[in-house]
Amino acid sequence: MRSVLIVIGVVVVIALAAFAGTFQVQETEFAIVARFGDPRRVIEQAGLHFKWPPPIDTLLRIDRRTNVLDPEPGEYLTSDKKNILVSNFLVWSVADPLRYLVSLTDKNSAEARLTDIMRSEVGTTLGAYPLSALVSTEEQDQTMADVMRDITRKTAQRASDSFGVHIAAVRIKRLNFPPQNKQAVFRRMEAERQRIARLYRSEGEEEAEKIRASADREEAVLLNEARRQAEEIRGEADAEATRIYAEAFGQDPEFFEFVRSLEAYQNIISESSTIVVPSDAELLKVLQTPSGDAAPEQVGDAVDSLKRLTEQQEGASQ
Repeated sequence: MRSVLIVIGVVVVIALAAFAGTFQVQETEFAIVARFGDPRRVIEQAGLHFKWPPPIDTLLRIDRRTNVLDPEPGEYLTSDKKNILVSNFLVWSVADPLRYLVSLTDKNSAEARLTDIMRSEVGTTLGAYPLSALVSTEEQDQTMADVMRDITRKTAQRASDSFGVHIAAVRIKRLNFPPQNKQAVFRRMEAERQRIARLYRSEGEEEAEKIRASADREEAVLLNEARRQAEEIRGEADAEATRIYAEAFGQDPEFFEFVRSLEAYQNIISESSTIVVPSDAELLKVLQTPSGDAAPEQVGDAVDSLKRLTEQQEGASQ
């Protein structure tokens, strides 16, 4: 009976020792086996593993997942002495578990040291560029891409050498101005926009003057051409009227001279005018001749001639 109890006790001790010496490693972690506090073995493969039971071997677990470090914005100085407020983040993971454990011990201390490294490299790199290059929106300007690649490379080198940490990327989320500088920057931006607006307005006025001058020239050309054509038409009409007058004069010279005299008197005499004419003037003869003494055929011929002359003049004017 006693031997049975001893056997059972030995089996229990072996089982407890075996249970204490086995452990499981997850896909999301590294396992470090430390013998009497001295790290001896790094286990990266997930699954069931064995070690000596405590206090001989102890187990330390380190998260191997990718982490995002998003610290508070920092204030930096550009090469043209402009203060800017930069918000950035860092993507990191553990690459060398032993070095990480010895130099940083845990995630909080790792993020504090990585923040210092990142801010140091961001300040050094941004200090080599003017503000205008950092905020440029031109497609061919790759300054910000170059800046982030440079910061990532330098930060990754320092983090890997010092802490066994892999830096996947360092990115800048936002560039801003410190609150005390915003108003001054806004005033400078407003003044610059006003200067550009005045330039555009001046160019517009210059272009408008050119258009108006061109329109005035075209107007002058058109008016001169219209006047020329009008003079030609008027000359042709005058020539036609002269021809008609000549034909009318040839048909009845005396009556033509009489009508022309009437037209002249009509143009120069008003109701209140007093004129002196020679005693032998045709107009005076007609006015002195009693209406009953005038020959009917003379009056009819005069009326017909006047109608023909009027019709010819209207036709010439059309």
